[in-house]
Amino acid sequence: MDKRTLSSQVLSLFEGIWIGEGRGEFPGVTSFSYRETLVYTRRDKNSLTYEQKTQKLYDGKAEYLPSHAETGSIRMLENGELELISAQTGRNEVLLGSVEPVGTTFRIHFVSKSITNDPRMVSSTRTFELDGDALRYEMGMHTTKVERLTPHLKIALQRMK
Repeated sequence: MDKRTLSSQVLSLFEGIWIGEGRGEFPGVTSFSYRETLVYTRRDKNSLTYEQKTQKLYDGKAEYLPSHAETGSIRMLENGELELISAQTGRNEVLLGSVEPVGTTFRIHFVSKSITNDPRMVSSTRTFELDGDALRYEMGMHTTKVERLTPHLKIALQRMK
């Protein structure tokens, strides 16, 4: 299967509402649990939009608090690679990635191409693994204070619709 066909197939598989729980950590940050809702909507045959809402539960606390919101899009480029554009409070990111089939799973590894409005950020990565109605996602960051790419977020989500 060529890159464009594979990427188009994966974009279709992302469509829907995904809910899950994960864990976050990073040097200098208090570890936390979090829950997240991701909504992916197909715009056209080569792109989809997404909306993400996250609530954190800091270690030792009893209540989840709203913490992060993000909107963006994933689109297929002419060469079959995928481009993820993310708008967050105080930061915008453009990441490039490609689809890799691994058994019944599709893996997309995105690497930042540009990050704006946040001088602390040097680079970031996001890796998605899509297997039927299960979606796993990890994020890594390299900042001016942490001088190498370091794991930050890890979550498992289930498709709700």
